[in-house]
Amino acid sequence: MADDISPLAWWRTLPEEAFRDAERLLLLATLEQIEMAHGGDDFAAALKGDAAAAIGVAFTLMPIEEMTLKVDIAMTALLRCALERNAAAALVLAQVLGLTDLGHSYAVELAASWLVYGRRCSDNPRKFRKAETVLLAAFRERHHCGDDA
Repeated sequence: MADDISPLAWWRTLPEEAFRDAERLLLLATLEQIEMAHGGDDFAAALKGDAAAAIGVAFTLMPIEEMTLKVDIAMTALLRCALERNAAAALVLAQVLGLTDLGHSYAVELAASWLVYGRRCSDNPRKFRKAETVLLAAFRERHHCGDDA
């Protein structure tokens, strides 16, 4: 499946288990080729793998109402951090996935895959589990209320 999709769209289409070494290397190579003329210091740091910067940039995009190149680049930077076993980045990625209209029917499942991965990466799984419970409730509410949330 990864072969048919741009690496910049993987964040919104592929679960964690789809990322093998080849996909990870292609993702890094893709990010290394990107320069944001007007992204600012946080965006530049996010592209280089700074998890705090990537999380901050992702939050500035919320709510995501349209899939743009800027959104895909920012979220791919966040994906990179999540794949580097950063539990907070995985949690934020899951949050964005679960609360955004991705244009497909498996958004909740995709978000859940990143929550599970984040919990595995977390040094405090109990604390992570509490955040996971809150997010799953928000996902269910959003998807049962006609995507109005």
